[in-house]
Amino acid sequence: MKCSKCGAQVEPGNLYCPKCLQEIHWVPEYNSVETLMQKETKRRMLTAQKERLEKLQKKSARYLKRRTSWALAALGVLGVCVCVFWCVNNSYLVQYSLAQRAYGRGQYDRALEYADRAMTVSPGKGKAVILLSQALQKQGDLPGAIKALEGNLKDHWDSPGYYEQLIGLYKEAGRPEKIKALLKDARSLTIHENFGHYLCADPEITPATGVYDEMLQAVIEEEKGVRYYYTLDGSKPTEKSSRYEGPISIGQGVTELYVIGENSYGVPSDVIYRKYTVILEAPEEPEVAPDSGYYDEDVEITVETPEGFKAYYAFDEQPTEDSAEYTSPVKMPPGEHTFYVILVGANGKVSGTASRNYYRYE
Repeated sequence: MKCSKCGAQVEPGNLYCPKCLQEIHWVPEYNSVETLMQKETKRRMLTAQKERLEKLQKKSARYLKRRTSWALAALGVLGVCVCVFWCVNNSYLVQYSLAQRAYGRGQYDRALEYADRAMTVSPGKGKAVILLSQALQKQGDLPGAIKALEGNLKDHWDSPGYYEQLIGLYKEAGRPEKIKALLKDARSLTIHENFGHYLCADPEITPATGVYDEMLQAVIEEEKGVRYYYTLDGSKPTEKSSRYEGPISIGQGVTELYVIGENSYGVPSDVIYRKYTVILEAPEEPEVAPDSGYYDEDVEITVETPEGFKAYYAFDEQPTEDSAEYTSPVKMPPGEHTFYVILVGANGKVSGTASRNYYRYE
């Protein structure tokens, strides 16, 4: 407000003019037309600014919302891409392919790592197990290579590739009996068709177990490429036992024959058993001519020797199989002598002793 006397500016609330000390009477200030117009213009400007600000805020909010949506969508797409990339990169096919590549380059540690991942993703895939076994084999871990396959055999019981790898490992380890057990337990016809040649057929032996009244010749029907071993003492045969090279003679008494075959792969057959009981009858005394008596001329002594028998003789003592064998008539010696003779059959049985007393005088 201005002083009415001197025109100096007086601050609101002062009762005297600071310049001329004229008393100030405060009265309401009335706006002029110009002032009112200025105020209206200012109000409109402020209103326009407020409206522009509100529009800008709304536009910014919409933009921010769109940006947020775009960002979320981008993050979603990125997440999907990452997920797809992870799934693809860790899939069985990728891991197995990496294992193959590493194996081909001789990087067996890496091959083991990738093959193990592939097995984790798809335990039922036999190729990864085989590759893992092959990598262990290359590293010289033969027991580990075998164990890897044996541990998963039940899941790959009809896989020829699986059996081929495992059989090869058994051969390398010198365990042909494991090949036999593996194929004996195989349930797949395909496996038997593909690998049946690894099995050794059981020996066929004649005659059959039984009781006989004559000496026997046990015969094994030989198969090409198969070696046969046998024992007669009741023990189970091995490759260190007697090797079969022809008929086996079975003498009197009880004989237990065990036979095993072994093919070119070293795979053994089952042990086949025969029990023979041979009870032989002794041959009768041989016929001798001439009869006992006195003779004054040269005489030849003859012995009737049946086919399949041998005769042994001696003068004045009991003959044995070590005595002279009778093959032709024997000249009677001069003087008084007793001629003794026995027969020995092919079965080893010995007859009673035949004897003749001769008195030949010259």
